[in-house]
Amino acid sequence: MKKLSFFGLGALAIMSACNSKPSTEYSINGTTDIADGEMIQLSFRVSDDSTFRDSCAVTNGTFTFAGTVETPKMAYISRGPIKYIDESVRPLMIEPGNITVALTGDNFSTAEVTGSAHTQQMDSLNGQIKVLYDQMKDLNKQYAAVQNDTAAVADLQKKYMALSDQVKEMNVNFVKTHPASYYSPVVMRNIKSDMTLDEIKEIYNSWTPEIQAADAATAKYIAALENIQPGAKAPEITGKDQNGNEVSLSGLKGKVVLLDFWATWCGPCRASLPHIKEVFEKYHDKGLEVLAVSRDRSEEPWKEYIANSGMGMENYVNIYDAPVNNAANYAIQYIPSKFIIDAEGNMVGRFDNPDELDAKLAEIFAGK
Repeated sequence: MKKLSFFGLGALAIMSACNSKPSTEYSINGTTDIADGEMIQLSFRVSDDSTFRDSCAVTNGTFTFAGTVETPKMAYISRGPIKYIDESVRPLMIEPGNITVALTGDNFSTAEVTGSAHTQQMDSLNGQIKVLYDQMKDLNKQYAAVQNDTAAVADLQKKYMALSDQVKEMNVNFVKTHPASYYSPVVMRNIKSDMTLDEIKEIYNSWTPEIQAADAATAKYIAALENIQPGAKAPEITGKDQNGNEVSLSGLKGKVVLLDFWATWCGPCRASLPHIKEVFEKYHDKGLEVLAVSRDRSEEPWKEYIANSGMGMENYVNIYDAPVNNAANYAIQYIPSKFIIDAEGNMVGRFDNPDELDAKLAEIFAGK
C-alpha cells in the first residue's frame, strides 16, 4: 500500500510539473459577443522605447493570446488599434499565469478579468477613485449654470479641489501600502509630478528591490530632480536654433537664464508667452536671457510660430528639443515648466507661478 501511495504521489507531482507553465508565460483566454472574424488587440510597454503588440481574430465567440512577460506590466485589450483610452479599451495588468477576460456589450473598461491579482488591485483603487471623479464631473456641470455667481463659483472650486486632494491621497496611500505591487509604479507615474523629491524618495525606498528594479522611470526621475535642486550645477542643454545654429546652455554663462520648456500645441504655454516677453524686455539689458526649449512634435510649427507669433521670440534663444530630449534631465512631466539659472550656471529653482517668477527676478536684478 505504501508503495502504491508513494507512486501515486510521484505521478501527481510529475503530472503537475508537465501541466504547469514556466514562470514567465501568460495566457489570456477571452469570451466576447463581438462578431467572429473581428480583431482583438493586445498591447503593453516592454520598455520606455518599446511596445509589444499582438492581435487575434474572434473565433466562435472566443479569443486567445499567449506569450511571456518577465514581470507584471500595464496592458490594454481593445477592439481594433487604440487611439485613446476610453470605454472601448480594457486596461489590465498582464502577468504570468492564466488570465480570463469577458468582453461583452459596448463598455470594455469594466470587463470581468480573473486570474490577475494586480488587475484586482488596479480595479479596486480605480473603483474608489471613480466615485470621486463622478462627483467632480457633477461639479463641472453645476459650474456651467453659475458662472456669473462669484460666491457659487468659489464654493464649487473649493469642493472640486477637496475632491482632487482626496484622489491624490488615495493614490499616494496605495503606493505607500503596496511596496511589493507592480501596479505601484503605474500609479507613481501619474502622481509624481505633484509630489516633492523627499516624498517620492521615501516611498520609492520603501518598495521591495523587485519593484524598484521594475521602475527605472522613477529612479531616473529622482536622479533628475536631485540634479536640479537649488544650488546644483544646471544640466547642460544643447540643440539647434531655428536657423540651424548650435546652441548650449553653457554658452550662455554670464547671463541669468530663464529656461522655458513649452510647445506651440500647449495652450497654457502660449498663454504664458506675453509674460515671458514682458520680463525679457524688462531685464534683458540687465543680463537676462530666455532659453526657450520647444517640445513640439516637429520643427515646422515651432519655426513658424517663432517667426509669426508677434511675441518677439526671434530675440530669445530657441531650440527644438525632440532630437536630444533635454527635458528628461530636468524631470519635465508637464509644460509649461520654467526655471531660473544664475550667471554662474547654477540652479536657482523652478518658478511655474508667474508671481513667484517676478519676485525672484526682481530680487536677482535689484540695484542693477
